[in-house]
Amino acid sequence: MGLKPETGAKYSTAREPRRGADQAPASMPPAAPRPGPALAAMRRVAQRCLVAGFVLPGLLALGCGQRALSSGDAVRVEASRLQAEARARLAQGDAAGAVQHLLRTVTLIPNDPGAWNALGLAQQAHDETDAARQSFERAITIEPRRYEAHLNLAVLLMRSGVSGRARTEFEQAIQAQPGDPLPYWNFATAVVDVGKPDQGRELLQTALQLDPACGPAHAQMGRVESRAGHAPQALAHFAAAESLGVETPTLHANYGLELLRANRPAEAEKELLQSLAVDSTRAAEWNHLAVARTRQGRTLEALPAFERAHRLAPADEDIRFNLATAYERQGRHADAATLLANPHPVRADQLALWGMALRGAGRGREALPLLREAAAKAPRDVAILNNLGVVQAENGDVPAALATWRRVLEIEPGNTTARDNLKARGAP
Repeated sequence: MGLKPETGAKYSTAREPRRGADQAPASMPPAAPRPGPALAAMRRVAQRCLVAGFVLPGLLALGCGQRALSSGDAVRVEASRLQAEARARLAQGDAAGAVQHLLRTVTLIPNDPGAWNALGLAQQAHDETDAARQSFERAITIEPRRYEAHLNLAVLLMRSGVSGRARTEFEQAIQAQPGDPLPYWNFATAVVDVGKPDQGRELLQTALQLDPACGPAHAQMGRVESRAGHAPQALAHFAAAESLGVETPTLHANYGLELLRANRPAEAEKELLQSLAVDSTRAAEWNHLAVARTRQGRTLEALPAFERAHRLAPADEDIRFNLATAYERQGRHADAATLLANPHPVRADQLALWGMALRGAGRGREALPLLREAAAKAPRDVAILNNLGVVQAENGDVPAALATWRRVLEIEPGNTTARDNLKARGAP
């Protein structure tokens, strides 16, 4: 009877749902009606098309149809063009370019709170936290009841650890826009991010009381419940968010991961594909997609996804382990060994996998010290010990192999692999 190595290497997945676009900064609400000239009235209508303080191209035509542009109109048109270009740059991931366009915008219209709010968002995206705070504060100085500036400042301060003032700014946002669920779910995201999930849950419950059909609030509540290990509740909220029209890559990624944890790999694959269709640069989602396919018995199809994940995040040790395991399952021992050789692993599971890859490639003598190192790091891991015994026996050290398998039975008396290996050597 031949010796039996352990072959059931597990696939590791991310420990936390991913945070991202579902936690976008606050969107600008329509402005309250005010008396004023026709251009101001048209601007109020246009504000319904604003997102986070960025003017969409539709505003460019306002006030320009029937007469020559005045100098003031020309300034407003150029400012609108710069804001639209900044919004496009930000959507393309070019936060630095967006900041430059918006700095020019506030030079043209220095008393426009929306422009300062937009600049703050771009600066925040570019990790210019202090500058972003100053821009939000400038927007509030110009218009003290500027709802979205208070909210964006509250989120920034909470993530910066200034919780007291963050709460004050959050209250200001609520007072300026009572009955709106948006500040609650937006601020809840920052609260959860700084390790206060219970407070985040309370805020999200308020958002859903105000509007049970608030999709982003459901998406955030799903994330909170997932972190708490409440899988049924998390899945229900993610499903509700999706049914209510939330279509961000973050929602699909978090929903897919939760389905994967619930051992529903086919449904997880669908969600993860939708996430990657929007943003194909997310290594964690490629990894989870590959795991979902592997759990459906489609390891060959999983390989390209694992490889894509590794190219995007070469330093991620979970992904390296998963890709090497997939190579092993396809009999590509040399590829697995090469992948695991550099850098030298520190994790016991990777060391053991590297050793078994070398064994599969016919390099059993090189495998032995790696399995010994792995066993030293994880002295009660029966899979690693069983494999160490196999390689010890194959390298001629049968007494050491028998001792290793007996150690497995001390740890786990019912381990059939160790018993079969002892029986194969005629040992009791």
